[in-house]
Amino acid sequence: MRVCFLILFLPIIGFTQTNLQSDISSKVSGQPSNYGSSFFYNPPNKVILGSYYLFDEWNNNGIIETISGDRFLVKKINLNMSRNAFEAKGENDSIFSFNFNNIDKVIVNDKVFKNYYYNEDNRVYQVVYENDSFSILKGFSVKLVSRSGNPMINRENDRYVRKKKYFLRNKKSKTIKYFKLNRRSINKLFTNINKSQIEIDSFISENELSFKEEKDVSKILDYIFER
Repeated sequence: MRVCFLILFLPIIGFTQTNLQSDISSKVSGQPSNYGSSFFYNPPNKVILGSYYLFDEWNNNGIIETISGDRFLVKKINLNMSRNAFEAKGENDSIFSFNFNNIDKVIVNDKVFKNYYYNEDNRVYQVVYENDSFSILKGFSVKLVSRSGNPMINRENDRYVRKKKYFLRNKKSKTIKYFKLNRRSINKLFTNINKSQIEIDSFISENELSFKEEKDVSKILDYIFER
């Protein structure tokens, strides 16, 4: 695997030697690119509370890993939940929007994100847990809630409401279905394992783990399916 690091500042880019150099250059010139396209953002005139971006701040470093195994570093990256795309902010309100045509995954703040297409839905998910058989994913959405003139509702401005849901992806069938992050749903994943329920319960109790916390669920499943 070749590893290269690229500092992305739109519309100016600095880079080390890399076979991605011609591709990145085409982004800036507006020519077709294998990784996305650039545009300028014009903020709306009216006040809208909240944000349709996953991260509240833009000071995030992201690692883009391509299907061919190359990696490059992108600064000021965020997930636009409305467009379902990662975007990098440049100077003068310029934005570069990544597509997943040649990208395997994106890593931001130690969180892994992948894009899956299923049942006519193309969506970016955060990978909560993954093994050879299945993945637990977290999907994101955002809804624009209009202001209300009713003083009892107390909503003077439009606002974005961000939501999340969990999903289970079967790697063999490639199906994706809604999944609840709780004990009952997770217990259904425990098939053909070498650990007893007593061992599992003891591990959870001793480590004070919760089935509702992502990091805890990952630790539980790592313990259950460890080789």
